[in-house]
Amino acid sequence: MLSSTVSSNHYLAAVCAHQTGVNNANSAEVFKVLFEKDRRRLYAYIFAFVSDRAIADDVFQETSLTLWKEFDKFELGTNFSKWANVIAFNRIRRMRQEKGKYQLGLSEDFLTEFNNNMAQFDTDMVTKEKRWQQLEQCCALLSSPLKSIYQGFYVQNLTAQNIADNTGRSIHAIRKSVHKLRKRLFDCVDKHTSGIDQ
Repeated sequence: MLSSTVSSNHYLAAVCAHQTGVNNANSAEVFKVLFEKDRRRLYAYIFAFVSDRAIADDVFQETSLTLWKEFDKFELGTNFSKWANVIAFNRIRRMRQEKGKYQLGLSEDFLTEFNNNMAQFDTDMVTKEKRWQQLEQCCALLSSPLKSIYQGFYVQNLTAQNIADNTGRSIHAIRKSVHKLRKRLFDCVDKHTSGIDQ
């Protein structure tokens, strides 16, 4: 249950506050920001493996505490989600060994493959998010006429004929502008994101 997730977050915050001295205050704040940003995704990741809210809550709480206790091992600048997934996956495996009744007939090979697929899914989502962010930046660089075409064609979902009627331009000119707009946006996004797709 999501309320359990919230209460375990309060528990985690209390543990962090208790264990954190003045020297570690910055580390605690960094952890809090990274954890809060990722906690819903992490809970969904755990739930995908166990399919039981009570078990997911327990594993989530254990994982959260382990993330905090081992945060000094996390290398800033690397992917917090991937690091959290590894810890969660190990907690899930340990739970399965301790409580064989929750295995649901799934082999370790299946769980490992499922984990790898989830990691690829997470990577794909990050890549898509970066491409969307870059698209927004590229749209901001468009000239006013092309911004107007973008707004009409993609945001308001108008046809080329509607835009031509509204602007007094020919439909041929609007189609040419839409083609130019697509090419410019594609080239801009591709130029700035070519490294993240590999």
